[in-house]
Amino acid sequence: MAEKTLLEYWFILYNKKVIVLVITLSSMITAGVLSKILSPVYEAKAVFFVPKAPDTTTFFAPPGGEMARAPIVPDAKEDTHGPYIGILKSKTIAGLVQKDFPHKTVDNLLRRDIDFVLNDEYMLEVYARDNNPGLAADIANTYVKYFRQLMGEYSLASQSERQTTIEEEIQKNRKCLSRAKGILKAFQQKNRTANLDEEIKQLISLKTTFESQLENAYIEYHENKNKMLSAKRRLKDEFRAFKISELVITSPLLEKLREQLVDMEAKMASLRMEIKESHPEYMTLKGNYDEIKKNIDKEIEMIIKSQVKGPDTFYENLRRQLISLAIEKEGIEANMTCTRKVLSGIEERMQEIPKLMSHLDALSSEVDRNKRLVDTLKINLEEVKAQARRSPQVAVLVEEATPPKKASFPILWLNMFVACLAGLTGGVFYCFFVNYLEDTRERRIYRLWKVMKSIQE
Repeated sequence: MAEKTLLEYWFILYNKKVIVLVITLSSMITAGVLSKILSPVYEAKAVFFVPKAPDTTTFFAPPGGEMARAPIVPDAKEDTHGPYIGILKSKTIAGLVQKDFPHKTVDNLLRRDIDFVLNDEYMLEVYARDNNPGLAADIANTYVKYFRQLMGEYSLASQSERQTTIEEEIQKNRKCLSRAKGILKAFQQKNRTANLDEEIKQLISLKTTFESQLENAYIEYHENKNKMLSAKRRLKDEFRAFKISELVITSPLLEKLREQLVDMEAKMASLRMEIKESHPEYMTLKGNYDEIKKNIDKEIEMIIKSQVKGPDTFYENLRRQLISLAIEKEGIEANMTCTRKVLSGIEERMQEIPKLMSHLDALSSEVDRNKRLVDTLKINLEEVKAQARRSPQVAVLVEEATPPKKASFPILWLNMFVACLAGLTGGVFYCFFVNYLEDTRERRIYRLWKVMKSIQE
């Protein structure tokens, strides 16, 4: 079949112009009738945007949030809006909206009745379609409402988990703080470390006092020693002069009393470091000490009376003086021994204090650390609770959807125009198709005859 020229195609259309006209008019009439018959569909639009800077104002947690006002603008990047459109297209929001509008189905909301567009100004547009213009506007606004709600719930869920975690940490750190305080208190009670700085000052003062007492005791001891030597020489001379027998200046009871006196002096010296002299315990011990000393004096008096017949002689006075010096010597020696013990205890305590202070500082630091943790966690808990009560600005509504006055479908003139184009295209195609059938009619008949003939043979 020979190829046709453009002119021949034009003649084909010209000869069948009536058919083309009829098909075009039929399409337009059909579109007009359907536009009048079909129920009108209204489309409402709501416009909002998600702020570029998150609403992260804080109230308690350091360093504190920005409280000054600042302009709120959308993020001028297309990629950042992808997740927001994904949330809008989710079945979760569709299900929430469907509960408010039962006449809609989730599938219709997802596929046919709702559209989401990111415009050139980087704002999100929600298009809702319905036969009722008021419902269309309400659906669009409801989508924005539930978008805010879902975004707020997502952040609130993390806040709730954070609050639970912080409360657990507060309880755990409170136990650690209580345990650290108990260890510190037990250490202070065991080692008497209520105030080590003050104690070391007192120990230094006591050490100085007892060292001074020890020096005085040394001086008294040497003086007593010299006096005893002098008394012994004079007594020896007096003995030669009077030719009397040697005196007995000791007895088992006297030795026992002297030992008790030495123990009392040691206890009194130890108590003098820890308590005041006006303390009842110290006063009791002092009374016992005085009583023992009186008993010693009585025993000495009895010994002297039993051994010396002439109590008013110079020899007897010398002997009594020697005995007194001997007792005084033993008292000085006991005092020196006790003072040395006390000084040794003071020095040991002073050597312990640096270690105790180091250990005490470590325990105090542990208590302070746990206390700071608890205080910080309390502040964070208050912050989390305040954030839970606050509604962050996750979406800013720019244009609230209002009931549209005109239907978006059907549009009569648009439908007529499209029907005209479709009818004209269909009519032209129909004309060319009919012409093709006419041109190939004889060839098709010949092929059909050959097929029938072959079948008959």
